[in-house]
Amino acid sequence: MNKATDRSKKMRAMFGGVDPAELAKSPNPAPSMTATTKQRVSSGAIKSMRNTFSDVEKENEKLRQMIEDGSVAHELSTDDLDPSFVADRMVVANDEDFEKLKASISASGQQVPILVRPHPEAPGRYQIAFGHRRWRACKDLGLPVRGIIKELSDEALLIAQGQENHERKNLSFIETALFASRLAKTFPQTVISKAIGKDATTVSKLLKLMNALPEEFVREIGPAPKIGRPRWEELAGHFLNGKLPEPFKARVDAVMISADFELSASDERFSAILSACKSAETNAATTGSIATAAKSWIGNKQILMKDGPNALSFQVDAKKQPELAAFLKRRLPDLMDEFEQEVLKEDA
Repeated sequence: MNKATDRSKKMRAMFGGVDPAELAKSPNPAPSMTATTKQRVSSGAIKSMRNTFSDVEKENEKLRQMIEDGSVAHELSTDDLDPSFVADRMVVANDEDFEKLKASISASGQQVPILVRPHPEAPGRYQIAFGHRRWRACKDLGLPVRGIIKELSDEALLIAQGQENHERKNLSFIETALFASRLAKTFPQTVISKAIGKDATTVSKLLKLMNALPEEFVREIGPAPKIGRPRWEELAGHFLNGKLPEPFKARVDAVMISADFELSASDERFSAILSACKSAETNAATTGSIATAAKSWIGNKQILMKDGPNALSFQVDAKKQPELAAFLKRRLPDLMDEFEQEVLKEDA
C-alpha cells in the first residue's frame, strides 16, 4: 500500500469515514465567503494538515524501520534501566518542558518508545541510548517505560543518542559543547561529528571552548538555552588556564553563593556571572590590576602569543623574521574572510 492510499485512509477517518472527494462535490458553498477567502482558508488548512501528516509519517517511519529490523517495544521496569555512559542534557530544577512531558504521559500514555541496549557490564539490566526524559517521567509517575531493545556498540549508542537529541529537541549550545567534550575523552573527532551533527571545524571550536571553562563551573550555570556561542566565548575570555584570576573570581563567587543565583533560571545565572566579570574588568582597568596574560611561543620561538583574560595577541620580530612577518600580513585578510564564512555557516 502506497503513501497516497495511507493518507487517503487517514483523511477518511478524520471525516468520520466519509470520502473527502465526495465532500468536495457538495453543492451550496457558504455564500458569505469570497473565492479569495475560501482559497486562503483552504490553502492554510491543507498546509497545516499536510504538516501534521508529515510529522506523524516521519515518526511512524522511524518506528516501522525498527520493527522491520526485528525490534519491538517492551514494557520495562524503570528500575532496570541505567542512563547512557556519556551524559548529554543537564538536569535542572523547575523544568517546565519536563513537567509538560510528565503530564502528557500521565494523560495519554507514552506514545514513543525509548531505545535501550542490554547493559554491557550488568546482566539483566539495560542502558539507555535515547529517551532519558521519557524514562525519568515514567519513573516519577511510577509507570513502566516502553522501550525497544537493540544490540548497540558504544559508538552506535552515542550516535543514536546524539541524533535523537538533534531531531526531537536540540541541546542548548553549551550542552552540545559539554557533550562533545565528554566524548572527546574516549572517542575520535569523527564519532563526535556524527553524534552532534556538526563538522570538524565546529567540533574543534566546541572543544577549545570547553578547554577554557571548567565543567563544574558550566554545570553550576546550567543549560542556558538562550545563550549562544559568542557570549559563552566572551565569558571564557575571562578565564586563564582554566581558572578565573583575581579579582574576577571574587566577584563571581559572590554571585554564585547568593540566594538569587540559586533561584534563577540558567539564562539569568549566565547573565549575572558575565556582568560580574565585566564589572571586575572595569574596576581592574581603573586600578591597573588586570591579570597578566599567559605567554607562549609558536614555532621555534618565531611567534610570541599572549593569551590574556580579555585579549589575545601575537608578536613577530620583523627584523629577525621579515619573511614570516610579510607572510602573515598577506594571509590575514584571507583568514578574516574564512572566519566570517565559518560564522555565517554556523549561524545559518
